[in-house]
Amino acid sequence: MLPPPAIIQALKTVVLELLGVALIWACFYYLNVWAFAYFEFNPRVNWIFLPAGIRMMAVFIFGWSGVLGLFVGSALTNEAHLSADVLVLSWISALSPMLALLACCWFFALPSSLKGLSPRQLIVFSLLGALMNVIFSQLYFFYNDTKTSYWAITPMFIGDVLGTLVIFLLVSKALQFLIYLSKNTAE
Repeated sequence: MLPPPAIIQALKTVVLELLGVALIWACFYYLNVWAFAYFEFNPRVNWIFLPAGIRMMAVFIFGWSGVLGLFVGSALTNEAHLSADVLVLSWISALSPMLALLACCWFFALPSSLKGLSPRQLIVFSLLGALMNVIFSQLYFFYNDTKTSYWAITPMFIGDVLGTLVIFLLVSKALQFLIYLSKNTAE
């Protein structure tokens, strides 16, 4: 027996969102590698990391489908061979912004639609998302005795925050431009 059309449509939507987020993640990851090579702290940490902003936008817009897309994109762009480390770090990268979103929605009593989100709250969300990514990544490295530099904590945090703020600024300016265009073409 075939599933009802609504279920099939919902699955198609999730798959499209997942693939779209994974593709956008990969594009911004490679853009970041190219554009900010000078700001690389080590092969996995940059002082400016644009994909961190993609993480935030993906969970804002697509919710759990975005999380799945972030996981796929992160796993595919990881330079290491597919391993347990890659999978765990990809999950950390994908789940950290969702945990930050859930915490901020609870703390600020925001609806799931995020209606009424203020610039101050966006900054708190950016800081919390970066902090969660850094904490969970470093805990994973610590408990697995992975050879990593604890000096990377600061550039990882700063890179995530700056990358997120750059993406938020670009999205904001793009939306302002689209509003400007729609007002001028309507006249």
